[in-house]
Amino acid sequence: MTDGIRTPGARSAAQTVQDQLDAFNAHDLDAFVATYAADAVITGVAPEPIVGAAAIRAFYEPRLRNPELSCVVEQTVLFGDRWVVAQEQVVNAGVATETIATFDVVDGLISRASMLKA
Repeated sequence: MTDGIRTPGARSAAQTVQDQLDAFNAHDLDAFVATYAADAVITGVAPEPIVGAAAIRAFYEPRLRNPELSCVVEQTVLFGDRWVVAQEQVVNAGVATETIATFDVVDGLISRASMLKA
């Protein structure tokens, strides 16, 4: 940790996912993207996989401008030292969507994320 900022390699999988959630809820695009590896892949939020930091930034930029968007994690499970599974409620304009999210964290960065919406 340097000056209160966690370096990616120093973060546990659970802390990386928490940092990602905190950035999402703060609508902090830079901090959100910084929790993902440069070649990360996200599935389940768009018709096609979102691949790479630039694509993640482009996809989430308009979403994180929406002040009515937030996420509440109801519970998480850690599998080994890399996988985090979270039961989430993604809230947009007061409407909650139950989501199961899986995160594969390598060296303190999310390398793969997959969302399954109820």
